Amino acid sequence: TSGQLMMDADGAWVSMQQGVRYRPSGCEGTDCIKTVEDEPSITIDQLVVQFHLLPDLTWSDGAPLTAQDSVYSFRTAQALYGNAWDLLRYTDSYAALDDLTVAWVGIPGYQGVYAENFFSPLPEHLWGLFATQELLGSEAVNRAPLGWGPYIIDQWVAGDHISLIKNPNYFRAGEGLPYFDNLVYRYLTEESDAIDALIVGECDLLDSTILTTDSVPRLREAQNKGQLIFEAAASSVLEQAVFAVDSLNLNRLDLFESQLVRQAVASCIDRQAIVDDLLYGLYPVPDSYLPPEHPLYNDDLPQYPFSPETAIDLLNQAGWVDYDLNPETPRTSVNVPNVPNDTALTFTYAAPDDAERPAAAKIIQESLAQCGIKVELEIQPWNDLLAAGPEGAVFGRDFDMVQFAWAESSTPPCFLYQSDEIPGPYPQYPKGWGGGNLSGYSNPTYDEACREVNTSFPDADSYKGSHARVQTMLAEELPMIPLYWRLSLSAARPDICTGTWTQNLNALESLNYGIDCSDILP
Repeated sequence: TSGQLMMDADGAWVSMQQGVRYRPSGCEGTDCIKTVEDEPSITIDQLVVQFHLLPDLTWSDGAPLTAQDSVYSFRTAQALYGNAWDLLRYTDSYAALDDLTVAWVGIPGYQGVYAENFFSPLPEHLWGLFATQELLGSEAVNRAPLGWGPYIIDQWVAGDHISLIKNPNYFRAGEGLPYFDNLVYRYLTEESDAIDALIVGECDLLDSTILTTDSVPRLREAQNKGQLIFEAAASSVLEQAVFAVDSLNLNRLDLFESQLVRQAVASCIDRQAIVDDLLYGLYPVPDSYLPPEHPLYNDDLPQYPFSPETAIDLLNQAGWVDYDLNPETPRTSVNVPNVPNDTALTFTYAAPDDAERPAAAKIIQESLAQCGIKVELEIQPWNDLLAAGPEGAVFGRDFDMVQFAWAESSTPPCFLYQSDEIPGPYPQYPKGWGGGNLSGYSNPTYDEACREVNTSFPDADSYKGSHARVQTMLAEELPMIPLYWRLSLSAARPDICTGTWTQNLNALESLNYGIDCSDILP
């Protein structure tokens, strides 16, 4: 109801003009704005992006939805949040050029994810009657928000349900959308109760906010009986194991300075067992910080399937040998740089104490033992594990190997492994103790490649290639091992139209069931 359907069956309701534009230094007004395609070698001073609304959009009360509503949204955000919001901090100006066109201008030198710099419209004809600060506490604003999507909020009972009715002014109403006159969102707290409700017909769909991997066996059983269908997809959270490539603790041995050793460890971790045993084999083992369905995913990356033989060969090359030929004892060093001879290959693996993580760490420990690598587990609460540096071991870069998760951002996160993201004392380390590159990995070639990614335009020919290169470099040099994606689960009645209920209901207007769905899918 608040306009989440920007990506609809016939494209976005707001589409970006083809061609990135810029305004050189000293240029005023629109006369000197040029396109990047006209001069591909230019250096961006101020980026200008135009967004165009589809014609004849209306709010659910019938009032026209115009570009000025988007400008009102921008000004409201400015008044409420100031520069606390990155997009506001990086915006130089935001203005309506006409009823259907908005122009965003970035501050000098800023590029960012320009396609996302659109402010979702707010209904100025109604909300403009309130003082800005009143919007936060207004019952009318927060309990009955006006939108332009397929449904209107009819009733909101806090903690129990939200009832929706069809929006007669929806811009796709002429196509017969949405299919239902009413929808009801129910709030359920117990996962088992939610599945019961779906099976007996009290609910038609369960989203990812109620389902966890603990229920996969029951969901599979119910699906086999024809009681429901369910789907698992990668969430935005990637679980990874990070090497201490460069520790701040000078007393720690440089066990992982060698790329060969890092590749050996990756080859000796049975990640498939983790996925199969703990995540029911519902999603493949990752090779990148992007999931395979991501449009920028590089499908030609180096891979590290579980192979103790390969790992042992790499360890031998790196100078870690099995002198006593006893697989029960760890390998020892011979002429390994910065490591005394006869040092045992043993280290500490730290991991959080929640969910499946301790079990995953145990599989990793048992896997590495097959290659002559002894691992001692340190299972800790999140607050202890990721305490701020320099006292915290992880952000203080005083660990051997650690498991934790990063949430995927809208920008593929190659920046997390750049040199200027290494945490440490300021000013030697620009981000201080807040940097995200906990491994200490530093490679000027990688830094330059990642900078190219972050300064390339999505409509440039080089854009996808730049993303492919940084993924390849990271997979080869391995400052971290991508372990598994945490899963997002959803389930529905068995006759629901496949494709209309996944991905957070982005195609809500096409939701239907009980018929031949072939003609209605987006």
